[in-house]
Amino acid sequence: MSVEPETGRIPAVRVAGPRPHPVRRVGRWIAALVLVAMVAAAGAVAVVPAVTGAAALTVLSGSMEPALPVGSTVVIRPRPVAEIGVGDVITFTDRDRQSGDTRIVTHRVIEVQPGPAFRTKGDANNAPDPNPVAAADVHGVEWYDVPFVGLVKDRLFSRVGLFFAIGLALLVVAAGLLLPGSAAPAERTDARRRPPRSAHRR
Repeated sequence: MSVEPETGRIPAVRVAGPRPHPVRRVGRWIAALVLVAMVAAAGAVAVVPAVTGAAALTVLSGSMEPALPVGSTVVIRPRPVAEIGVGDVITFTDRDRQSGDTRIVTHRVIEVQPGPAFRTKGDANNAPDPNPVAAADVHGVEWYDVPFVGLVKDRLFSRVGLFFAIGLALLVVAAGLLLPGSAAPAERTDARRRPPRSAHRR
């Protein structure tokens, strides 16, 4: 009678490492989306104007709503005054003829006069602007606008906005430290060898 040992093995099973906590995963996705949005907005209101010679301005009043809501950033670029026509939105220096005060205004052209000079009106205003705009006072024509980015930019770079940003960053760090690093580990699979079985051969 001879006896031959017979061994059986269970295929090796790879044990998965600890999984990130679900809240952490959601937080990472949100942070990534916010980062992408911030980069896109920064490119639209800073990088593109700087490269193309345009200028970005924040809308401070509602005279051009709904086309340009308060807090939007309007990007303007130069255009020959001979090519400016009715319907174009222009940014210009508005001069008060009595006091001599000036302000920067962005309104729509409603009439082109000889010179040329431009009659303008805010979309939300009931009456046109009182004085025609001289060609020399035109800074540029609207190229595009980014809603509400100007308001966020102005608030963020204020003292209150700076404190808010610091507080938000500290809150995110605290949440990351308090949350568990991973979800509960799954049960491990026993991949040890089976004990050898003996086969009796007669």
